[in-house]
Amino acid sequence: MNDTSGVKRFFEYLPACIRFHKLKSEGLARLIFLLVLLFQMAGSYIQYKILNQISSEDLDFLQSAIAMPSATVQNANSAEKILFTLLMVIVANLVIRLITNLFLSVYMYSYISELKGKTSGIAASFKGAFRNFGRLVVYNILFGLLVLMGLIFFVIPGIIAYIIFIFGFCYILDLKLNVADAFTASSELTKRRKMQIVSVFMGFYLMFELPIVLLISGSTLGSAYLASFFSTIAGIILQRLITQLYMDMEYKKERTGK
Repeated sequence: MNDTSGVKRFFEYLPACIRFHKLKSEGLARLIFLLVLLFQMAGSYIQYKILNQISSEDLDFLQSAIAMPSATVQNANSAEKILFTLLMVIVANLVIRLITNLFLSVYMYSYISELKGKTSGIAASFKGAFRNFGRLVVYNILFGLLVLMGLIFFVIPGIIAYIIFIFGFCYILDLKLNVADAFTASSELTKRRKMQIVSVFMGFYLMFELPIVLLISGSTLGSAYLASFFSTIAGIILQRLITQLYMDMEYKKERTGK
């Protein structure tokens, strides 16, 4: 029985996705890669410097403070220092993630235009994407919170939220929907297609994200920069995959009706 969902298998998307450097505006592809990589590396540097403020003695004091309710003032101060440092790391990571996502949205805007038979140069792509700047920022924040909350509560709800709402970015960039309508449209788009979409994203994460985690580990700044480089490539490939899934599902009727 033929699959009527409009979603193809992961390996059918793969050949076009791995050509992340290929846009009609090749200068834009290179620029987005450099911008995202720059901010990813900046985030790694900031995180490295902040975490270096925590000494082994501070960690010992934190363990003592947790184990002993009647902790000393020094233990309490060390615990407070570590918690504040971790909060700074989280905030820095969120800001970097937001900035890189905005640049990746420019790439997605250009790729959507390309798949619709239009040509969008560097200036036009930035202008077209950032025309929706406010909606993109709000959607990024709300989407991130939904996924994070879902991951905290038994992981599966976070995965479901990601699958249901990931295409809202496409609706904002392509059809200029507002944030609420983008959430609704993405939810409607994924109805009766969730398992097919999950299988596609599972293929992506097993092939691109898992090797980065397994092969590039360590607490050195060099390993963090190396991870940033490969994460930038994976991030752009993911934009192409999301866009192709969106185009196959949203415009399936138009394509089959021709």
